[in-house]
Amino acid sequence: MRKIYFFGTGLLLLGLAGRGIYSVYQPHRNVAADRAVATLSATNLYNEFLKSENTASKKWVGQVIEITGIISSASENGNYVSINLRAADDGGINCSGLKKDLNPDEKFQKGDAVTIKGKCTGFLMDVNLVDCVIKK
Repeated sequence: MRKIYFFGTGLLLLGLAGRGIYSVYQPHRNVAADRAVATLSATNLYNEFLKSENTASKKWVGQVIEITGIISSASENGNYVSINLRAADDGGINCSGLKKDLNPDEKFQKGDAVTIKGKCTGFLMDVNLVDCVIKK
């Protein structure tokens, strides 16, 4: 009877280890195929978080949204691209995504109008979106 428990426990641990390895090494997924729950301007989203971070977090964190705004800066760091949209003098929307998810011929300049779709992760001086793709 003890052998059956050890065998069952071993199979369970092996299954859990396999699941963990799969979740760590699964391919990156962007939000291009996901439907956005809302389309907002960068200013409106930023002001919602400034007004009540708790309420805005409950409403937007984990949701795929489209944001329209003006680029205040764009930078590349390794395989990632970070685009900041101007919303106010003291902050804005920080959108990050992988270079491979963007059109390599497209260059982003300060002052360009753009629409970006991404998953909201919350507010840390700026509203943050991850796994972003450019809709322009």
